[in-house]
Amino acid sequence: MKAFLTRILSYTRSDFVVHAYKLMSGSVLAQTLPILAAPLLSRIYTPANYGVLGLYMGITGLVAMFGTLQYAHAIVLAKDEEEAQQLIKLCLQILLGFVLFVAFTTLLFHQKIGYYFKSIELSLWLWMAPFSILMNGFSTIFGNYATRHQHYSLISTNRIISAVATTVCSLSIGYLFRSPLGLFAGLWVGQIINGLLLMTLTMRKSGIKWRDIVNAKTQAVVQRYINFPKFSLPSDFINSFTNQLPLFMLNTYGSATAVGHYNMGNRILGLPIGFIAQSFSEVFRQRAAQDYRETGSCKAIFLKTLKTLGLLSILPFSLLLIWGPEIFAWVLGEKWWEAGHYAQIMGIMFFFRFTVSPLTYVYYIANRQKEDLCLHLLFLLVAYLSFHAGYNYFGTTESALYIFSILYSGIYCIYLLRSFQLSSGTAHKW
Repeated sequence: MKAFLTRILSYTRSDFVVHAYKLMSGSVLAQTLPILAAPLLSRIYTPANYGVLGLYMGITGLVAMFGTLQYAHAIVLAKDEEEAQQLIKLCLQILLGFVLFVAFTTLLFHQKIGYYFKSIELSLWLWMAPFSILMNGFSTIFGNYATRHQHYSLISTNRIISAVATTVCSLSIGYLFRSPLGLFAGLWVGQIINGLLLMTLTMRKSGIKWRDIVNAKTQAVVQRYINFPKFSLPSDFINSFTNQLPLFMLNTYGSATAVGHYNMGNRILGLPIGFIAQSFSEVFRQRAAQDYRETGSCKAIFLKTLKTLGLLSILPFSLLLIWGPEIFAWVLGEKWWEAGHYAQIMGIMFFFRFTVSPLTYVYYIANRQKEDLCLHLLFLLVAYLSFHAGYNYFGTTESALYIFSILYSGIYCIYLLRSFQLSSGTAHKW
């Protein structure tokens, strides 16, 4: 154990890890309150409530992928401040136009969408979809701009405020009205803070003015970063759709309760990714992009990130693999035992997602978005076939999740190997 801790501490002496820990400390604080509140929330809201919330977040999350056509990810890679501001303006123009389109579409088809997903309640919440997409866009644009300027303390502070507001809102409204309104109100309050507050604080700290953005010329960056909408957009959409596909398949083959159990298990498993892997990912993106520009390789920071995430992931995922159902039942209540069982089945897959996903940003850096798209198509195919086979040949949710988890883990191993090759700057094209 002493050697294990010593090895972890050995990685804490660089600016990279210091920045990552700065982000992670804020994320840990931001996630602590929801974790502490989970036993209360799980007794106020039912699995069916979480099922509807999961469907809403899945749908809006998928549609939000088109909010900036993924040009926002190019902000970190921009060669200078002028180009970064040009990209911000371009992203805002695309976002506002897309939100208007979503609002019009929601007006016409919200009832049909609710009918398709077998949830009249969902059709009511979809009225807020344009708002969620707008806030998501602001958060993505200015989150990347803050990362570019290494404003990690600002990002951490914003996450803490958002988490506190979300939790307090969900608890108070849920306790007073005993309605799923609390879950959605908490989500929307968090999105406002993640979007508008992050935008305001980032612009103030960076000294950027709205007139700088308004006067920026966007023609050059549209073509220079055309690979982002051309390849990264479909790739990231497929990735996001694949992540949400289990929810949609469970809703088709199972019930809202099954979706709720999966959503809760997915949320708990995603906590380490949310407050550890994401923090390292944001710092890795900035540092790897810088190293690649200067030397043509980001192999050193790639390996450092991989080793650190690997060491940090062993304990939490081991506990869930061994005692997942018991932990869920004890902390959240007996009605959530099934959610713990789902989390136990998916533990290996989430271990690989935790360690590998942050590192796949090298596909952007190395301009290999087309190859990334092919791998995401493989993810999509595997996800669909896993649930189709699990339900039609074995007849159980557990079978589908086992197949899904095992095959996904294999693809993550391929992703890891290829990402490592790309980080050296000498990898051949597939």
